[in-house]
Amino acid sequence: MKIPAAPKATTILHIGAPKCGSTALQSALFLNREALKNHGIEYIGAQAHWASAAKAVVGVADRASGRVPPISEWQSLVGGTRRVTGEGRRALISSEIFASADEPCVERIVRDLGAESLSIVLAIRPLASTLPSEWQQGLKRGGTLGLQAWLEAVLFRPEGPRSKRVWLKHRYDAIARRWSEVVGPENVTVVVVDEKNRSGILNDFSKIIGVPSETLSIQPNRTNPSLSAFEADVLAELNAMFFAQGGTLREYRSGVLRTFDGYVNSIRQGEAQKSRVPSGMRSVVDERNNEIAQGLGAIGCTIVGDLVSFSSAPSLSASTQSSELGGAQRERDVRSAAGMMYSLMVTTGISEPTTPLPGFGSRSGRYRFQALSLLRRIKGAVVQDIRRRLRGGKGPRRKA
Repeated sequence: MKIPAAPKATTILHIGAPKCGSTALQSALFLNREALKNHGIEYIGAQAHWASAAKAVVGVADRASGRVPPISEWQSLVGGTRRVTGEGRRALISSEIFASADEPCVERIVRDLGAESLSIVLAIRPLASTLPSEWQQGLKRGGTLGLQAWLEAVLFRPEGPRSKRVWLKHRYDAIARRWSEVVGPENVTVVVVDEKNRSGILNDFSKIIGVPSETLSIQPNRTNPSLSAFEADVLAELNAMFFAQGGTLREYRSGVLRTFDGYVNSIRQGEAQKSRVPSGMRSVVDERNNEIAQGLGAIGCTIVGDLVSFSSAPSLSASTQSSELGGAQRERDVRSAAGMMYSLMVTTGISEPTTPLPGFGSRSGRYRFQALSLLRRIKGAVVQDIRRRLRGGKGPRRKA
């Protein structure tokens, strides 16, 4: 399929969607920014993802501070974009946070960037892939629901706040329609990400912005990997333990989240078995996929990729189905692993439970023990040094 480029657009805005390859794309664009400049395109931002600017204009609170960033962040992005286009180059902006912009936010973003010269790119994946990933992302913010309960809330309670938040950024036909109504459907391109080709989104995006595919030759080393199914279940159980014992969100961000993110990004090796939509809910998810595909087809925007493959996600494998039926033993393993992690956090002082755990002292007691242990080691080192000096600098005597 020939992919139309956006040669008339002086500003190209990639709006996500979340969990659809945004981190890998942003990293690739940032790493290859000098090569992009050779083609008259400048990637806006001093880092791979200028998240604070997008959060400021969309009104999304920062995860660390709990506050919406100042609007000056967005104004700085707009100023940088205008500088680039004023100098005759094209500006390239990317943030999946833009996907959750409501109608007034979309209108402001388009107005600030210039409706007459703006092209929108939206990347999508089947809900069978993105919903479990979105659930895991919620766990990293302190969520305690298992995947089954979370999906029930999202799929069957549409008026609930959780459901509204999820569909604001994953009802892809509604996202494309919001932007099309402001910039025109001819200026919106939807990329259906090839699930079997990880680099496909880079190739498609290169064609859309009108540069050779080798322009994005430096491969990203950061792709926001998902937790395995077991790791995600352990995190959900650990979160429940942590908050039930009086843990705070501030402690959670600095302790639990940092532990899991560090493990997944730096320590874990090999491919992880992904979390899957339970077989009993697949028909509901497939039906929602079909609705989105039909809605996208009716808008009139440019579609890159196969909407049929989007609406017909592969069925569960036998191994996946059997893992769903793992039953009581798997649940015990999950609770045991979460309990070990929580006990470790208590031991290291990351968390202090409201009810002391058997075999674990208070935080002040642990600090006192650690301080005394350090003093003993210092004392031992000093004694050894004195003895060495008395022996004329010789090392410790060996026993015969």
